[in-house]
Formats: sequence, structure tokens, C-alpha cells
Amino acid sequence: MVTSDLSARINDVLRYVGITRNMNAYMILSQALTLIAEDEDRLRAVEKEIYTPIADKNLRGPRAVQSTIRRASKVADFFSDRVQELAG
Repeated sequence: MVTSDLSARINDVLRYVGITRNMNAYMILSQALTLIAEDEDRLRAVEKEIYTPIADKNLRGPRAVQSTIRRASKVADFFSDRVQELAG
């Protein structure tokens, strides 16, 4: 998948569930989804394979990345029907 195509698809998905570019969580979620799209096996070790690389890149701790993702999931709860649709 071409990077710009992947970025566009990630943007579309995040916007669909209420996460917009003006939110702090957007960049973190975008990076997480990119890592997962590159290798789905990263989901087997989320902290090591997703949170830590993003934390290092953004000069944060892995817990801060986890917290940001959790807060963003609360925003997506307002669009639970859309999240269910995406999840199948």
C-alpha cells in the first residue's frame, strides 16, 4: 500500500469516528494505525511494538501514549455505531 494512500485511509477512518486533525490524539492514533497496518503481529505486544516506538518518536512515555489512545476512544464512543460498522 502506498504511504500517501495509507495516510489518506487512516485519516478517513479517524475522521469517520470523530477523531479530527485538530485533536492531540490524532497524530498518536495515526502513527499507531500505520504501525499496525505495516505489521498486524504488532498487536501481540502492544506496549513494546506500538506504544514504545511512538513514545520514543514523540518524546513521551509509553503510558502517555496509552492514555492518549484511551481518551480518544472515549470520543469514538459517541460514534459507537460507526465503530461497530468498521469492526464488522
